[in-house]
Amino acid sequence: MKNIFEINKSSIKFILIFVLILLFMIPISLIKNLIYDRKMYQREAVESIIEPVGSKADIQGLVIAVPYKLYQEKVDAKGNKLTECEIKYIVFAPDVYKLDVRADPYYLHRGIFKVPVFNGQIDVTADFDGFSFTHFTIPKENILINEAVLIIGLSNTKTITAQPKLDINGETLALSPIKYDSISPFTNSIYYNLSLTAMTENVHLTGTLDFQGGEDIQLRPIAADNVFTMQSNWSSPSFSGGWLPKERNVSEDGFTALWSIAGLSTVYPKSWNAEKTFKPESITVSFIVPVNAYKKTERSVKYALLFLIIPFIALLISEIFSKSRIHPIQYCLIGFADVLFYLLLLSISEHLPFDFAYLICSVSVCLATMLYAAAIFKSFKWGSLLCGVQFTSYIFLYGTLQAEDYALLIGSIGLFVVTILLMFITRKIDWYQLIESNGSEEKVL
Repeated sequence: MKNIFEINKSSIKFILIFVLILLFMIPISLIKNLIYDRKMYQREAVESIIEPVGSKADIQGLVIAVPYKLYQEKVDAKGNKLTECEIKYIVFAPDVYKLDVRADPYYLHRGIFKVPVFNGQIDVTADFDGFSFTHFTIPKENILINEAVLIIGLSNTKTITAQPKLDINGETLALSPIKYDSISPFTNSIYYNLSLTAMTENVHLTGTLDFQGGEDIQLRPIAADNVFTMQSNWSSPSFSGGWLPKERNVSEDGFTALWSIAGLSTVYPKSWNAEKTFKPESITVSFIVPVNAYKKTERSVKYALLFLIIPFIALLISEIFSKSRIHPIQYCLIGFADVLFYLLLLSISEHLPFDFAYLICSVSVCLATMLYAAAIFKSFKWGSLLCGVQFTSYIFLYGTLQAEDYALLIGSIGLFVVTILLMFITRKIDWYQLIESNGSEEKVL
């Protein structure tokens, strides 16, 4: 019974180390929350910058809406038959829709945060090869072709920095004084009244749009044949959305990209009733900042438990081989230094490049650990050993952060290697004898 008591008493340190590791997950959780708060603060700063320039530039397309008279017979309260006339619209998408986009991004700052915004110009070409109403069963005399409306769609009218200059068959268009929001398939729209001379059998539209925005440019294919080209001096674009470029060329001087999208892959038919709604897709080009420090810091914190266990195990093994006795408070201080690594990384990476901030934080924590361990073990050898273990861990963590696609593989292999090393280092330790000797020392004391 006495031996069991001594064994349990000597095992308290092992249990205490385990409890310390669990307790340190509390400040780690607080740091995770702090990272989230800083990300939200950054997002608010970004939104305050891009909102005045129209936020993301979303060019949603152009269509021509042709009105027609719809006669309906109704019966009034007295039983009399009445014929009512209502104006409806048929919307026609282009057969060919081409956009040539040129964008010139630059940075705007708000406090410590910066975001890319841009000015640009779009050359627009669209062809409408006739307007057929046959499958709508509308009598020809009911079609009001001379009251047709051209609709240009945008997500935000702030996107346009000057009145668009548009020509149809050589005739310059004038803005409509009336808004037709009820028939537009777009979020926000600009309207042009089309004269009868413009609405010939085949309509050829050309023009330019001066635009602005922030972070993203979105283009929506709406025609039977869509061809988009884009060029910019931005060297780190991100291509996403419903379609990727058919051709792209990205260099330090900028990028060019080409999309060729068939109408069959979009949700838009050739023509439809204005009441119909769609859920369309767009192509997206993002002008991203090459390194997102918050994302990498957040990923590094996910490995915090592993990088708390490794220094504690190294400290315990050093304690065993050096035959020194380390107080739990000293374990606690070394663990606190490991936790502060993530807080330092978060704060410094807001002002310096992430790689440089990571180097500063890892070297600082390793030096602090080395000097402190050398003092408590009264030997520079054990301080250097602990410093080497931590620095190797930070190198391993850095490699994991860089290889995002292989993070799980690298992490699994690294954990396996650490386990094998621990098995090799502790293979000759007689743990029962160690516990008994510790129990004897406690009894003498």
